[in-house]
Amino acid sequence: MDYDRSRWMLCRRQVLAVLSGLMLFGSARVRAGEYYSHKSMAERLTCLAEREPNLVRVHELARSREERTVWMVEVGSGCDADRSARPAILLVAGIEGSDLVGPYTAVSWLEQLAKQCRDDAEMAELLETTTLYIVPCLNPDAAESFLAKPTIERSVNGTPCDEDHDGLTDEDDGEDLNGDGMVTMMRVEDREGQYVLDPNENRLLLEADPVKGETPAWRLLPEGIDNDRDKRWNEDGPGGVNFNRNFPYRYKHFAPNAGVHPVCEAETRALADFIVAHSNIAIVLTYGAADNLRKTPKAEASPGRSKPMEALDEKDVGYYEAMGKLYRTALGIDGELECTSEAGTFSDWVYFHRGRLSLAVRPWDATLARELSKPEKADAKPSQEAEPNEPCDPNAAKPEKKSVKDEDKRGKDAREQLTWFDEHAPDAFIAWQAIDHPDFPGRRVEVGGYRPFARTNPPAEMLDEIAAMHAAFLAQLVHRLPRIEIARIECRLLAESIYEIEILVTNTGFLPTALSHGETTREVFPTRITLELEPECVLAGARTTFLPTIQGSGGTAKARYTIHVPKRQQIRFEVVSMLGGRVDGTIELLRTGEVGTNHCCQVKDGCDDVDAEE
Repeated sequence: MDYDRSRWMLCRRQVLAVLSGLMLFGSARVRAGEYYSHKSMAERLTCLAEREPNLVRVHELARSREERTVWMVEVGSGCDADRSARPAILLVAGIEGSDLVGPYTAVSWLEQLAKQCRDDAEMAELLETTTLYIVPCLNPDAAESFLAKPTIERSVNGTPCDEDHDGLTDEDDGEDLNGDGMVTMMRVEDREGQYVLDPNENRLLLEADPVKGETPAWRLLPEGIDNDRDKRWNEDGPGGVNFNRNFPYRYKHFAPNAGVHPVCEAETRALADFIVAHSNIAIVLTYGAADNLRKTPKAEASPGRSKPMEALDEKDVGYYEAMGKLYRTALGIDGELECTSEAGTFSDWVYFHRGRLSLAVRPWDATLARELSKPEKADAKPSQEAEPNEPCDPNAAKPEKKSVKDEDKRGKDAREQLTWFDEHAPDAFIAWQAIDHPDFPGRRVEVGGYRPFARTNPPAEMLDEIAAMHAAFLAQLVHRLPRIEIARIECRLLAESIYEIEILVTNTGFLPTALSHGETTREVFPTRITLELEPECVLAGARTTFLPTIQGSGGTAKARYTIHVPKRQQIRFEVVSMLGGRVDGTIELLRTGEVGTNHCCQVKDGCDDVDAEE
């Protein structure tokens, strides 16, 4: 589906205006445009739950190793049974400790939803039929290192690990050698290194290319001292486990930061248990290093049972492509951007093992920042026409064009990123400073490079703008859930007390009631229709009928019955879709003598519990 660009730009401006008005909504201790500490996030969530007790509920999902609460926020109206049966979205932020903009975006969206529900009847109605689950920060221990001194960027939690397999744990951390309050990088003059200075930007290094006759001159290391004297620097710092490497799908045993076994941490186990217990979750969006929205992932035909799936089912890839287009349009990105992922990610586990639509994206990085700051194509493309008052001399010497093949493309992305930071966040890159290093006597050692967290999180003054862009996408994502409704019911009297009934179910949402891979994993149960009748009353058909997958955008499926009910005037029924919600209602039976007359039921929402198995 194509979306008008001007409409999106208007939507983004409106969302940004809403976010800017939220400065006074939460705790006064945190101003807009500031990254949250765990304490300030807890204050905002508590304030939100107190203001909107009928809409927002804040629960403890888990306790971290350092005794910080991992919050789970549930948004939706109605009773517990209603919310657990409705189509749902799960948003997980801060799964890696280096992600600070994800938690900020999640909390901003929460506050925006609460405000909209007070002012917008359509949004209030939407949250009566939809449930949102939000984990603002899964790894609060690692995120707190942003506020620690010296500041060191971590993606892992505090679980002691023997990363270098020497029998000791956490014995070689980084040190602030130049006293600037940060642990950055250091480059060391070394003929046994692998880098040379970038001739176009001497703040950067390039990998030496022997084909070009380049002799290695530098080694690049994290800032610190070789504390355990093993000729490796800072290879075994405090912690830990990267939660986005700790899930079962393609889990790498003994890999750095992967943990001792899948879901070995309290936070990852609690998140996995939550998903298993809340089968109504149809879409999961994860903010982290994995990414499948900037560029559509590859797909393959189902290999059957001969081997596990390693790429998206080819029948599902269209939905990922559509969601990617939706995301890029919301952010104002013209085309696909390159992105990478890692093994053992939470988002892959959700799709390949649980069969749900699982989206993942880096909420911000330098690549995205450069793309967003590009001028419009019309403005960027210079005119090639000659000036009207200057005659064109066909004999004039033409300027020489440098062959693209002769240009050295190495380091181009790094140079462009550094240029962006120089223009928009000049303090992001710390100038190299020479120091005396005890491990390298007589050699030149320089400390500098990017500040911790600078390349994964925007400058604070850009936070509201980035959050508004993601909120525009999230607002559209909520409308892409599957939603079942009753399209038509026909009741025909065949003979005395014998009826023929046909129930037509439609999916008015965008997603199908189950992805193709959801059917393969059997983790998404078929949609079912159950009549409240004794089994002996059903002459043809079954009291409980399982429907095939119902495609979105108006797809349908039907069930037919022949029943014998001599003493009843109505029949209750229930339609349950694991991901598309539930509808129940009543069929009014025809009176004797009304042979051939069609009659439709009255359908209403209910609040009965969904089966425990679902």
